[in-house]
Amino acid sequence: MRERRRLVLHVDLDPFFVSVERSLDPALRGRAVVIGGDGRSLGFVAAASEEARAAGVRVGMPLAQARQLVPQAVFRRGDLDTYGRVSQEVTAVLLAASRRVERPSADEAFLDLGSEPGPSHAGQHAAVPPVRAAETIRDELQRRLGLDASLGLASSRLAARIASAWAKPRGLLVVLPGYERSFVAPKPIALLGLAPHVESALERAGLTTLGQLADAQEDALAAAVGPAAAHLRAAARGEGEPEIAVAAPPAFVQEEATVRDRSSDTLALTLIAESLGRRAARRLKPWRLGAGVITVEVRRARDTARRATRLADQADDEETVAQAVRTLVVPLLEPAEAVRGLLVRLLRLAPPGSQAPLFPATPAFRRAL
Repeated sequence: MRERRRLVLHVDLDPFFVSVERSLDPALRGRAVVIGGDGRSLGFVAAASEEARAAGVRVGMPLAQARQLVPQAVFRRGDLDTYGRVSQEVTAVLLAASRRVERPSADEAFLDLGSEPGPSHAGQHAAVPPVRAAETIRDELQRRLGLDASLGLASSRLAARIASAWAKPRGLLVVLPGYERSFVAPKPIALLGLAPHVESALERAGLTTLGQLADAQEDALAAAVGPAAAHLRAAARGEGEPEIAVAAPPAFVQEEATVRDRSSDTLALTLIAESLGRRAARRLKPWRLGAGVITVEVRRARDTARRATRLADQADDEETVAQAVRTLVVPLLEPAEAVRGLLVRLLRLAPPGSQAPLFPATPAFRRAL
């Protein structure tokens, strides 16, 4: 039986928080930006742009120190709700290219664009050349979300991650089969992210590059780092890496928004709710699923009002979902006072046109309806 061919794409969105802020305010492009606070209060740097890093700003540094280093920088407190929403949208873009997606952090992702053995089946992605798939991801992240990404494509996570770093800014670097070892060899061992004492032990043994570590004699390596020798040598060769697992389809999706000014404008709140519905519908597209039930919640200080409706034929297009959300939310906004939050949840997910739910609602979901 033919084995599946692995081809790893590393998507580098670093610094993600800064990129999101720049997508919302293009005037920040090219300027030093620090996320975490206003630079005058207590707190620490959560993210910094390349311009700020060049001046010595680092994640975890006190904000006051960052302001001393870059007094002209733009300091932003950050919005975790917005970052979380955009991160979900990023994942949706990635899942449209591959079911095998891993997000170690908001700043990066690994995808396996390798071909599956055997004939394709309904519901799987159509075969797309890996380079074209990678370019589509980069273009979609920019077009839909205003985010810049650098990409590396190789047969291992290690080579792909190094390639994406070399591809900055906004490039794509492909490491051809058979060239991975020579590409990785001159790079520093620090790229493995080892504990400081392990890295120091390797340096004392004269091993400073990945190539030296990959070619080291196991006995000499074991004398330096003990039982971890075989594992480290395999890591430097890009061997023994875990598979990127197939992501499970969602049982439900939801989008929510916090209303910071406690708006009493019914039209504005309705438009926000419709936007949440459209975003939720977009997140279903990679899975080729539609929603059988839509729930809308309006949160106020003292209570939460909720309405739900069932949809025929598993709605999967944004406008149908938005229209259903509009019908549900308008009565809940009377009176439209002291509204603190809105939530749209899509349940009973199944392929459009199917009758039986693919993921039956749990008792908790039934109570929510």
